Amino acid sequence: MHGDHGFYECKKPYGLMALLLVSLLVLAGATYWKLSKPAMGPYGAIALSDSSLTYGGAWGYADPIAAYKRSIAECNKAASGKDCVVKVSLKDNCGALAISVERNASFLMQGRDQVTATQTAMAQCQETGASDCAIHENICSSAS
Repeated sequence: MHGDHGFYECKKPYGLMALLLVSLLVLAGATYWKLSKPAMGPYGAIALSDSSLTYGGAWGYADPIAAYKRSIAECNKAASGKDCVVKVSLKDNCGALAISVERNASFLMQGRDQVTATQTAMAQCQETGASDCAIHENICSSAS
């Protein structure tokens, strides 16, 4: 029985070490995510393909060219083509896109208020008499 006493004295706190290791890994992951995440910016854009009424949007970019390029890339990816162009550039404001497939028409509005931009785009679409008007993109771009 004299050997049992030494066994209990050498026992290590493995549970505490594992908890500490997991905590350090979580902290490192959160720090990496925070540092690798780009800063939000005030620029955005909506691109549209007139031939297919396909669209792409970008918001929260620190650089207007990056927002412009991203909206075109998103549009071209969805359109499987290369005829997308930026129809609305945003800086600290909102943009809305209403589409009527029935009329093969798009209606883009921008303004400070998301609700007003959306309502105006819908109203313009409905003024054509189209019965299928729908908002397809509704974004605001702001650095805050």
